[in-house]
Amino acid sequence: MSIAQNVQKTILAIPAGQIFGYQVFPDYARSPSAVIKAISRLVADKRLIRFSKGKFYVPKRGLIGFRKPSDGEIVRTMLYKDGRLRGYITGLALYNKLGMTTQVPRTITLAVNGGRQVKDFGTIRIKTAVARIPIKEKHVNLLQYLDVLKDIKKIPGSEVGQSLRIMCRKISKLSDGDQKQLVALACEYYGPQPRALVGLLFSSLKLPIPESLALSINPTTTYKIGLDQEKWPAAKQWNVR
Repeated sequence: MSIAQNVQKTILAIPAGQIFGYQVFPDYARSPSAVIKAISRLVADKRLIRFSKGKFYVPKRGLIGFRKPSDGEIVRTMLYKDGRLRGYITGLALYNKLGMTTQVPRTITLAVNGGRQVKDFGTIRIKTAVARIPIKEKHVNLLQYLDVLKDIKKIPGSEVGQSLRIMCRKISKLSDGDQKQLVALACEYYGPQPRALVGLLFSSLKLPIPESLALSINPTTTYKIGLDQEKWPAAKQWNVR
């Protein structure tokens, strides 16, 4: 079977609207020019549509022509590079997903291992920010929780106490190992406010407070986030107001 035939066989197994790169083709590693040439022919024949440099998708016909990939597919392809996770959703889209705000952003913010950029895809815009640490799949939800605590005063249309209650529920469902990892990430990569809020949430949940977390907090610093201390008795312990 020729390389062109192998390319077409691979494409038949790819769902319409799914974005892919040259790396999905087994022959690309040994014969990249032949694979690129075969893809170029398919693009010219309208059997494939070029999404961006080195990225393509199989078109699916709708009522008024070919459909573009879904917003979710566009986000997915921005989160992965060569099959490896390089980022995670943060910002307003994350806070909406967690139920902290009803605002639905047109611009999706991704924290990525890479540079800053903004891309407009018509239905959505994607803005990337530099991630604080090399991203691993197992750390994504922990980093998202810490991002919430970092930006808790800036979440539009939200009440700080309600956002913290949501975070309490999320942290209570983590395994012991993930709870310890959350503390470790907070202490190493995040500022004093999210660390103090991790302490507050752990105290509220009656979880053991790691010494590393307690020692990382300056006892003379106050963190003013507009919290009702009467509803959060442990807030005074962590100087959160």
